[in-house]
Amino acid sequence: MADMTINMKRTILLIMLVVLTMGVAAQSADSTRTDNDNSEMKSLVGELLKQSPQFPGGKAEMMKFLSKNVKYPELAAAYGVEGRVVMTFFVEKDGKISDISAHDCTIQRFNTTKFGQETEARQKELKEQFALLFAKEGARVIRKMPKWEPGRHNDERVRVKYNLPIQFLDPNK
Repeated sequence: MADMTINMKRTILLIMLVVLTMGVAAQSADSTRTDNDNSEMKSLVGELLKQSPQFPGGKAEMMKFLSKNVKYPELAAAYGVEGRVVMTFFVEKDGKISDISAHDCTIQRFNTTKFGQETEARQKELKEQFALLFAKEGARVIRKMPKWEPGRHNDERVRVKYNLPIQFLDPNK
C-alpha cells in the first residue's frame, strides 16, 4: 500500500511537470485496468507515455502552421474581441487526427465602447457567437493538419488525447 502511494505521488508529480513544461495534456485512451497492475492509479491518471504525439517538425512547426492557417473571424474583428479556445482531439495510432472538439472557450478582451452600445441580451448572444466562431475556426484548422507522429508506449503506437490551446488576437491592434 505504501509503495502504491509513493508511486501514485511520483506519477502525479511527473504528470504535473509534463503539463507545465509542454502545455499539453496527453493520456493514453487505450489504458486498460488490471487487478495486479496498480489499476487504481491507472484509472486516475492514465498511462505515462514514452513519447507524446508530435506535429511533423515539432512544436515550432506547429506554431508556424497555426499562425499561417488560423483566420481571425470577421465578427470578432468588428468588436475587437480576443479569446482563447482549448481544442481537444485524438492522435490515432496511424497519426491521423480524430474526434475534434472544443472546450474552455474564454473571451479575454473586447472593444468596450462598441460592445457597451449593445443591449445586455445582445451582449450575451454575441459572447456565445464569438465562442462558437473561435471553436469552429479551431476545428477547421486542426482538420487541415497533416498526420502527426503518433504517441508511443512500450514501443507500440497508441491513441492519445491531445489538448491544444489556440489564442485569437485582434489583428487590428
